[in-house]
Amino acid sequence: MSTNFTTWAFKDGKNRKKLNRQVPRTLFICGLPGSGKSTLGKKIANNLNFSFIDLDHRITSETGISPAAWISEHSQEVFRTKEAEALRSISFSSNLVVSCGGGTPCFQNNLDWMLQHGVCLFLDVPEGMVLRRLEQAESAARPLIDENKMLESLRSIAESRKSCYDKIPHRIEPHRLSFAEIIAEVKRILATDQPK
Repeated sequence: MSTNFTTWAFKDGKNRKKLNRQVPRTLFICGLPGSGKSTLGKKIANNLNFSFIDLDHRITSETGISPAAWISEHSQEVFRTKEAEALRSISFSSNLVVSCGGGTPCFQNNLDWMLQHGVCLFLDVPEGMVLRRLEQAESAARPLIDENKMLESLRSIAESRKSCYDKIPHRIEPHRLSFAEIIAEVKRILATDQPK
């Protein structure tokens, strides 16, 4: 099997031979804010020779407004609508890694849509590691995190999204793995999991 593609057959036996085809694969990377989705997603895409999309950057490029500005100047509800539109506008014509926003799978039925169009991977990163990254980041870029109560904000977000994150079928602890081990696991997932 090719590293970049997988093949599956439609269930209709009469059309099986005609409809067998190689199709591009999409990997959606999910996790809490500060879990390393964009950084790791780009490295995985480069290693596998996949295209790469950072969903937050795509929203900014398409609307001229950053996710943080959408939330602070409008509302989180308005932003989630824009986010869902940007997600559903993605073209799946080539192999692709998509680094999602922290809340992407938890709103607008996005997780169901993502599972229908690709494979979802959750980055399970310890609270302390995420907190250190958030403390080093520009606070204005993460309007849902109160810089004066960062730990409480992080825990509140994690708790409110837990039921959603628990539905993501694949997860890794990237801090415990070498990059080679991460790539091996990603290849295994892409080779065995099919869109729902």
